[in-house]
Amino acid sequence: MAIYYLCPHSDNPTGGIRVIYRHVDILNSHGIPAYVLHQKNGFRCTWFPNNTRIAYTRFPLRSLVLRARNKIRRCVKDDGLTDIPIIGGASAAIGCNDILVMTETQGPDLAEIGQGIPKVILNQNGFLTFKGYSYSKSNLKTPYRDESVRAVLVNSEHCEEYVHYAFPGANVQRFFLSIDPDMFFFQKEKKKQICFSRIKSQADAMQVVNILKFRGKLEEFEVVPFINRPQQEVAALMRESMIFLSFGFREGFGLPAAEAMACGCIVMGYHGWGGKEFFMPEFSFPINDGDIIGYARQLEHIIDACNQDEAYFSAERRAASEFIASEYSPAREEQVLVSVWERILAAL
Repeated sequence: MAIYYLCPHSDNPTGGIRVIYRHVDILNSHGIPAYVLHQKNGFRCTWFPNNTRIAYTRFPLRSLVLRARNKIRRCVKDDGLTDIPIIGGASAAIGCNDILVMTETQGPDLAEIGQGIPKVILNQNGFLTFKGYSYSKSNLKTPYRDESVRAVLVNSEHCEEYVHYAFPGANVQRFFLSIDPDMFFFQKEKKKQICFSRIKSQADAMQVVNILKFRGKLEEFEVVPFINRPQQEVAALMRESMIFLSFGFREGFGLPAAEAMACGCIVMGYHGWGGKEFFMPEFSFPINDGDIIGYARQLEHIIDACNQDEAYFSAERRAASEFIASEYSPAREEQVLVSVWERILAAL
C-alpha cells in the first residue's frame, strides 16, 4: 500500500504544491509510504530544498482511459481501469490497494481516473470545488459523492464549512498548515517598508498604492511588491518590512499573510475568507473585499502612526507572531496530519 499525491509539474512558487511535498515527507517519516505523483517524467520542484519521494505517471492521466484501451488493455477490467502505470513508485502501478490523492481542481470527472482505486480529495480552496461543473440541474456528477472517494482533506475552517455544507455526507478531515519557524520568525527592528504579493488582485493593489502616493503618504516608506521569489527571499523581505498588505481573493487559507504575521509585520487587508481564522482584529487590520477607500484610509492611519512612533504597533505585531507560531506550528501540522491519515487508513 502507498499513498500518491497527484501534483502539478509547475516550478513557480505555489503554496499548494509545497503542502503536497510536506504531506508526503511527513507521512514517510511516520512509516506511511507516500509519493508525490508528477505527470512529467523527471520533474521535481526546485524553488525549495527537498528530497521528497516522487513517482511519475507513464502518460498524462487525462488521456488515461483512451490510452489504456488502446495500448495497455491488460490494465482494463469490466468495471473500468483499475491500475495506473507509474515509474519510481512502490510498485509498477497504482492499484486498488493504494490511495490516489487528487486536487479539488480536477473537476466532476475526478472519480473516473483510476476506477476502483480508493481516492482522497485534497481541497485547498473551497472556491475551486465546482471548477468545470455544469449549470444543468440534472447533471449530478461529482466525485464528492462517489464511493471510491474515502475522504476530503481541507486546510482551513472556511474550506471545512464549505465542503460540509455542499456535501453533507462527505468525510471531511481538517489538516493544519505550518509556518516554517526557521525562516518566518519575529524581527523587532523593521524598515519603513511595505511589501505585498502581486499574485492576486493587482488592480486593487495598484489603486491603494497610488491613492496613498498621490496623497503624499509614501514619502518615508518604500513599497516592495514581489512575485515568484524563492521562499528564503520572501521570508527575508517580510522580516525587514514594517507593513504587509494582503490582497488575497477567495483564498483557501492565505499563507503569505500568516507568514508576514510570524515575521512581525503589521498585517492589513483582505482575509480572502480562508484567512479569516487568523486575521484577528486584536492584532491585524482586516478590510472588506473591494473596499478600496477603506483600505487606503486604514493604511494611511497605520503609516501616520508609524511615522510618529515606530513602536506604536509593537504589541500587536508581537501578539500576531505568537499566535501564528502557536496555531500553525510544524509539530501541530505533523500530529494532526498523521492522525487524519491513520483514521482514513483504518477505515479502508
